[in-house]
Amino acid sequence: MEKLDTMMLADDLALSQDKILSGEQHFDADAVYKVIDGLNVLNNPIKDYFNMTEEQYYEAESDHKLTLIKLSNKLVDLHDRILTNHVDGYVDKDEINLTYNHENPYEDDIYNPEIDYHVITYSLKVIGAVQSIAAKDLEEVLSKDAVLSLGLATYALEHNA
Repeated sequence: MEKLDTMMLADDLALSQDKILSGEQHFDADAVYKVIDGLNVLNNPIKDYFNMTEEQYYEAESDHKLTLIKLSNKLVDLHDRILTNHVDGYVDKDEINLTYNHENPYEDDIYNPEIDYHVITYSLKVIGAVQSIAAKDLEEVLSKDAVLSLGLATYALEHNA
């Protein structure tokens, strides 16, 4: 995967937000899945997680940033998302720090696709910035739960949850 693909995809998605959210333009979920898999953070391809339960993920791989409380539910039913929102540190000293926050695209149990879209575009911009200068370091510091959140947000948008 080309390192600039992540940033280019984030930029393309940001420019197309209104058209995609209104249904005027196709949302290319496969392009996002390809970038997610190219990050080499999760143990398996992102699509393998969609039929997994919260408990299976929690016990096998989670870094415990997601709020997993309905352990028998499928991950695709999860309402919590982790947004990668900031990077700082010193690449030349191998000190990269990412910060995260929680987002809920299902406030009051009504799905708001704009929140998932924001999780995807903003996270990909931050991740892409780090990836372009320190891809190997990114693999070490990027949260598995944040990467899974990208996949879950993409899945929800793709399936008009």
